[in-house]
Amino acid sequence: MGAFDRQVERNLKGIQFEKDGQIERAIKLYERNIEENFEGNHPYDRLAIIYRKRNQIDDEVRVLGKAIWVFENVVYKERADRLPKLQKFKKRLERARKVKG
Repeated sequence: MGAFDRQVERNLKGIQFEKDGQIERAIKLYERNIEENFEGNHPYDRLAIIYRKRNQIDDEVRVLGKAIWVFENVVYKERADRLPKLQKFKKRLERARKVKG
């Protein structure tokens, strides 16, 4: 199993953990994926949502900043969904920073 397949598997397990109310376990899987510069939006989206709900704005800002970095520097430049997702992350980061003050 390659790195991408392991990351996808972590996302799927994270989704199940969230459904089962095991949020801490989901967070660990998603955080591992973003450490490895996962090239999809799922772990960044879920962590940003979880951290916002918990009022952990510093963590939300950190995750969104990482998402922006990955979509600017790692994701294939010609990928069709790259720019829309990048813009979405930038807008969310701007809102999170306003909440933070």
